[in-house]
Amino acid sequence: MQNDPNNRLLDHHIGNFIDALEVCQDEASVRFSLKTFARDSGFSRFVYADMGAKNIRRYSDYPDEWQRRYLSRNYVARDPIVATAKRTMRPTVWSIKDRNRYGAEQRNVMDEANEFGIASGMMVPIHGGFGRTALLALASDHSDAPDIAVRDVAYVATAVAYVHINLLRLSNRTIDAAENSLSPREQTCLIWASLGKTKAETARLLGISEKTVRYYLDCTRDKLGAVNTINAVRIAAERGFL
Repeated sequence: MQNDPNNRLLDHHIGNFIDALEVCQDEASVRFSLKTFARDSGFSRFVYADMGAKNIRRYSDYPDEWQRRYLSRNYVARDPIVATAKRTMRPTVWSIKDRNRYGAEQRNVMDEANEFGIASGMMVPIHGGFGRTALLALASDHSDAPDIAVRDVAYVATAVAYVHINLLRLSNRTIDAAENSLSPREQTCLIWASLGKTKAETARLLGISEKTVRYYLDCTRDKLGAVNTINAVRIAAERGFL
């Protein structure tokens, strides 16, 4: 489905979404931005999950009963869409109509989700810091696969990275001194640096100049008291920025 010019593009909605995240001042506004992004993209619900080896942080407007069941029964370990997204690390389009390609336990998860109006969707994964995976899922109650595609995977992944850093920024606001906190742009540049992106690559992803990326990374080193970017990544990770 990707790179099909006949389909709508998720890419077209990313710019407004990132702009909205830039000005979010609390978790409620991040949730609202996520909800708006889902609706603008033609979906009805969203879930963002930051997944580590031992814990999952999530923000969602899925039905509460479904969220409780999903977590209490550890459905994440049997969710075929999560498994596919984590294995390929690419946007994954899915539909309940494809259930027969999976095993019995995986079909059960999909069938129960369908009962709660989660019948199709798209999931976008990114690597988080230090072994974590962040997932943004957009869902619909329609059984047909979404008629939407991704042209630039890295650009769409940037939106997930923005959700990730903004929620970290907001959750750490009360415990970090103002002079040591990083702006969303600084965190984004540092996250891409931690994932091995060059300044030129980061500039292309964010639509800014390489000189501006260098400026943001210089600011992060100064604020964190780091001797270089690698050291800044380590300090930021220790403080929960990555």
